[in-house]
Amino acid sequence: MKQFIRAFSLGLFAATIIIGAVYFIDKPSVTVSSPTLEDSIQQIENEGYYVFEEDMNAKMNELNEQIDELKNNATHSEQANETAEEQEPEHVSIEIEAGMTMPDIVDLLVENKLIADEENFLNYLEENSLSRYVQIGEFTLNETMSAEEIANTLTRQNQE
Repeated sequence: MKQFIRAFSLGLFAATIIIGAVYFIDKPSVTVSSPTLEDSIQQIENEGYYVFEEDMNAKMNELNEQIDELKNNATHSEQANETAEEQEPEHVSIEIEAGMTMPDIVDLLVENKLIADEENFLNYLEENSLSRYVQIGEFTLNETMSAEEIANTLTRQNQE
């Protein structure tokens, strides 16, 4: 039995030498190259991860500056829109029908935001004796007109 074990181990040793010789003589031509840093970062980011970079604080400051600039641009554009709206008053067409009373007419003006204080407007009409000269018809007014201009238009003391 001793001879059998020796022969078996000698066979294993010979097989190892043959396999090793074949490996070292005929090396595999496959070379494994490691990916570049940029490739590794790209692969990690494609998998949904974020790669922290050392100059992250500088990038954060840049992004905050961009956010502030966008906010300022939005504020300036809103102000420009408001200025444009202020420059172009909205014209409102109202119709005064036969049988309407002065409170009805004043309510119509308030609904269309042409006057802010109905008491002041009624007082102006009374003081200048214009309330009885209000004409029926359709009038085009805008919200920048004063009480005097509205009263003159409604009494047709000036041409539209």
